[in-house]
Amino acid sequence: MARSRDKAAAKPRRRFIWLAVFMVAVIVAYSGVWFYLARQLESRSEFLISDLANRNVHADCEAMEVRGFPFRLGVFCNSVSAEDRLNRTSLSTGSFRSAAQIYRPNHIVSELDSPAEISVAGGSIVQFDWQSLRSSTIFDLSGLTRASLQSAMLNATVTPAAVSDAVELTTESTELHIRQNNADLDAALRLTGIEISTRSGSFSMPVFDANADLTLADRAWMLSEQQNPGQNPWHDLSASLNAFKADLGDGAHLSLEGPFSIDGSGYLTGKFNLEISGREAWQDFLVKTFPGEAQNIRNAAGLITSLGQSQDSLSLPLNIERGRIMIGFVTLGQLPPI
Repeated sequence: MARSRDKAAAKPRRRFIWLAVFMVAVIVAYSGVWFYLARQLESRSEFLISDLANRNVHADCEAMEVRGFPFRLGVFCNSVSAEDRLNRTSLSTGSFRSAAQIYRPNHIVSELDSPAEISVAGGSIVQFDWQSLRSSTIFDLSGLTRASLQSAMLNATVTPAAVSDAVELTTESTELHIRQNNADLDAALRLTGIEISTRSGSFSMPVFDANADLTLADRAWMLSEQQNPGQNPWHDLSASLNAFKADLGDGAHLSLEGPFSIDGSGYLTGKFNLEISGREAWQDFLVKTFPGEAQNIRNAAGLITSLGQSQDSLSLPLNIERGRIMIGFVTLGQLPPI
């Protein structure tokens, strides 16, 4: 009887041992797969950097390391820099962190620390600072298919080489979403708490919000990077501004929509519908923005009223012909080529 009880007790022990062995084997195998993928990710990152070098772009991911074990996989860098020697453009930023779930490696989320600086040929410099900057990207076999970028308390300072006074742009929050839509490229931008001013204080705009939605025809390749390297993505372009809206506060609103194109020389041509509402609020906004032109702004508002346009909102055709901006037969200015 005692021997039978010993045999019965030994069976659960053997099952437990085999279960423990199986679990250890799974953990060891999983760990091996994770470290294999980590090595592949590191090798792929190093290949991309060396591939940029072949295009005369020197890039560096300082102290690059792959982390995230056991459930995530991502690249970490103390800083990121790049220098395009042909175009004499350089970029430097703070630390970079990325992560993808091991079961969904094609969806990558990342963070970048400020500050960042971009310098271009001629001496112009753009400096960025932010509280947080995060991105989300989704890939398939053809490359990048969808990307989103979000920032909080973004500040950009543009210092042109030939101008002594820098321009500052600040936003409370920024959202940019881009996706492939068959052969087209869709983009949506939302900015809140926008402030634009010069460092000297010679120009300052009241705080406002804005958002835009546009479609670029036959430009999905701009994400997948399957384009002709010699092709300028902003030339020979057909597109549609589906909506642009600005809320300037106190009832002042602006909306703009319509098709446009950019020719091979970079000149913009488009037919837009411009709608403005909140005339008095607009007048106050423009007076605050251009105090030196206050009387001219009031005179223009009075002229519109005298012409019978007394309603609070206006709808006007805005046409651009190879950069020349016109409302009706009145030319407002000329846009330079892109």
